[in-house]
Amino acid sequence: MEWRQSAVKSTLVVAGIYAALFVGHIFAAANNWDVLFRLIALTLTLITFLLGPCIAMLVSNNVDGQRKKAHRLGSWISAPLAVGLAFAYANQSFDFVLSIGFLCLTVMTHWVSFLRFK
Repeated sequence: MEWRQSAVKSTLVVAGIYAALFVGHIFAAANNWDVLFRLIALTLTLITFLLGPCIAMLVSNNVDGQRKKAHRLGSWISAPLAVGLAFAYANQSFDFVLSIGFLCLTVMTHWVSFLRFK
């Protein structure tokens, strides 16, 4: 049960950062701050593709594989975010190929980083 508390706390921290960046990118776009917008968009993209490792890094200890479990939780959350990211990169329209590509990239990055925790 302790791993869940630690994973949930880590997930909430990353979710808060993600939400703040999301609001920031909207604010930057509204004010035509192109460089800041692109920097924030890049950060959101990286977090989306590496959500599992981001959450796992914040878990306070690795007793009973807590980081591994947190990583798994993050990878499940990352999948729908990747589809949403593909939607954003396709100018707010659904692009099947881009969505599948982003999902594959997310799965691959999480799989490779998950191997580190074995």
